[in-house]
Amino acid sequence: MANKIPNKIPKKLRKEPLLEAVWEIRFTGRKPSVAELLPGLVFQALPNKYPNIVRLPSADIPAPIVEHDPKLRYVPKIRLEGGNQAVQIGEHVVSLSCRRPYSGWKTFSKGIRTVITIIRDTGLIDRLERFSLKYIDLIELNQPPSLSCLNLEIKMGGYKIDTRPVQLRTEIKEGDIIHIIQIVSPAEASIPGEPGRLLGVLLDIDSIRTMKENESWPDVESHLDDVHLSSKKMFFGLLTPETIAKLEPEYEEGQS
Repeated sequence: MANKIPNKIPKKLRKEPLLEAVWEIRFTGRKPSVAELLPGLVFQALPNKYPNIVRLPSADIPAPIVEHDPKLRYVPKIRLEGGNQAVQIGEHVVSLSCRRPYSGWKTFSKGIRTVITIIRDTGLIDRLERFSLKYIDLIELNQPPSLSCLNLEIKMGGYKIDTRPVQLRTEIKEGDIIHIIQIVSPAEASIPGEPGRLLGVLLDIDSIRTMKENESWPDVESHLDDVHLSSKKMFFGLLTPETIAKLEPEYEEGQS
């Protein structure tokens, strides 16, 4: 059965549950030293945008081990930080992340396209494997945290799983996109610069589009909005109407 999508998709939520949004591209490089060359080129292209350079622990893992371990192949080695955004770079991966407060899709997608242009123009990338958009949200409406905020009901051996601790992972395929959905309740999170810890139901949606053999950078850009819209529909389809209302939605002009 298809995912039940609300009749109206909000433009934004005044009570923003988003913790972090991440765009990621995976690829095969033309040279074995992409992770050493790319950070300097990105920094040079955007010196004021990401002024802080952080060397990650994975940077010390020998290249032969990384190449032959699927768990390490796409782990970033260098992070360029600026404000609440960061570009992470590995031997076969580049990502752009935005922590709360989320800048909105118009601004975030503009940043993604800027990173795409910089990476494409280096000529270091041979083949694109896949790209994805990941949104991590924490629903804090009910205390103690309860799955009742979601369009979801779980029973196990006659027991209803509601306020009980749960970790759920599943995959839903929609056309060329695979949504990897993870739900954790209760979940805790902290926001840099904000006091205390947040407690709620974690909803993590990773929407992935695998690149076809004949596809390249223009196809990433042309399908970027499609993946975002599919992810957004999936997110609101997983919330109850009551939850959406409590998050104080704003709609496009003309929607009623």
